[in-house]
Amino acid sequence: MADVTAEGGRADGAAAGTASQEIPAGTTPASPPATQETADQETAEQATGRARRGIGALLSAHWPFVATLALAAALRGVVMLGYPPILFYSDSYNYIADAVAKTPDVVRSDGYPLFLFVLLPFRSLTLVATLQALMGLAMGAAIYAVLRRRGLPWWGATLPALPVLFDVYEMQIEHMVMSDVLFIFLVTVALAALCWFDRPPLVLCAIAGLMIGYAAIVRTVGEPLLAVLVVGLLLRRVNWKRVALLLVAGVLPIAGYMVWYHGFYGQYALDSSSGTFLYSRVSTFAECSRMTLPASLKVLCDPRPPAQRPNSQEYAWSTRTPLYEVSHGNQFSPAANSMAGKFARAAIESQPLAYAEAVWKDTAHTFTWNRTHSDVTGSGPSFQFEPVVTPVTASKPLWWVLYYPQDKSALRRYGGPSLGQPTVTKPFSGFIQGYQKIFYLRGPMLGGILLLGAAGIIARWRRWGGLALLPWSLAVVLVILPPMTAGFSYRYVLAVVPIACLAAGLALSREPRTSRQ
Repeated sequence: MADVTAEGGRADGAAAGTASQEIPAGTTPASPPATQETADQETAEQATGRARRGIGALLSAHWPFVATLALAAALRGVVMLGYPPILFYSDSYNYIADAVAKTPDVVRSDGYPLFLFVLLPFRSLTLVATLQALMGLAMGAAIYAVLRRRGLPWWGATLPALPVLFDVYEMQIEHMVMSDVLFIFLVTVALAALCWFDRPPLVLCAIAGLMIGYAAIVRTVGEPLLAVLVVGLLLRRVNWKRVALLLVAGVLPIAGYMVWYHGFYGQYALDSSSGTFLYSRVSTFAECSRMTLPASLKVLCDPRPPAQRPNSQEYAWSTRTPLYEVSHGNQFSPAANSMAGKFARAAIESQPLAYAEAVWKDTAHTFTWNRTHSDVTGSGPSFQFEPVVTPVTASKPLWWVLYYPQDKSALRRYGGPSLGQPTVTKPFSGFIQGYQKIFYLRGPMLGGILLLGAAGIIARWRRWGGLALLPWSLAVVLVILPPMTAGFSYRYVLAVVPIACLAAGLALSREPRTSRQ
């Protein structure tokens, strides 16, 4: 007998007992085996089924936070319905003009206009608002995910995410053509990724470095963050190769922007406004009688006593300051910026205690319970949900937007015939106006969050503060740096909140002895 295979067939390939059978004439042969295409389809269906089951299991395991996230998304939907398509501040028109003109700005670096430029083909400000709202939700989800991975229960990981998800000022800045949300998103997500692992993979280090480097050209306050990040990782004893890769990746966006800037203005820089902003900082206390100045700089002295002088930021933007008069309204020109910088450094050197006192007062203002209602401090009508929104066509302070052809043309190109101006739609606007009276993070609450993070770092002093040190250090830098270099604004404080909450959560999490690769 011939040998039979395990499948019941003969060794020579014929089926057992059928070798002599023939297919009768006119009979349709049996269907062939399933084709490769059918097999691939079945495999794809199985993979889809597994993905659905995985998503279902994930949602089921984290349903309390999913419900919280859905509520935060619904609130952002109310904002978008109440104030379509998006809100504007005076800086918004500069960002749009820079995005369309593709020209670096001398006042602020153009990382955010680059973002707007990428979205320009869609010509949709609603798309900008939607993406920025998603950034807010993503930051809350990132905080929750990291803290859950680090051992906190669902409620312990959800609580630190609540300020970024439900603070009305966070939602308001998300719904503006402003660089803040993009900056906060880049910093928060980069830190969350680095805190996910004890030893971050090389690829992740490169991505985090690129994000922090890009953040530096989105907002000036981000320029020193890369250095702080490198020091923090070294203290965490992360491998030097990983740290070096992060540093190189972070320098790339900054160096590339400086080369681009040089092509227009002949100098390697991110902007030419640091001297002017530092002048605005020191002008609140600088007394020329106590300074040794050349005649060329004495013209920048404010003759009024310090007690009668305005807020520091008025000196950067007001038309009634010595710098504005001397520069003939061009206070950010290279010459004006150089003069202002020299004056500011002389003031700090001659009155270091006065400078320290001014910085201390502005920093302490971060933690007050009540907010002053002024646009200068980032909490006035422009940073609130108001019953009426004045369009640019009827705004006297914004006369220049429609006066200069390039600004008007850029706004029309991005915003269409209506210039993208927002409308107020009831009842959604009324709801969010009532919401903003209650739901926002008070100054002492932020102070408590920072203290909680500090306590966790101190408790882990043998490990150089543990994982919490990295986000906490960047949060402290973002609290102090604006009062040191320009002045206080509640808008600047928003950048502190997500990473301070991340640090506080990490301070309460477990610190595993074995590394998570």
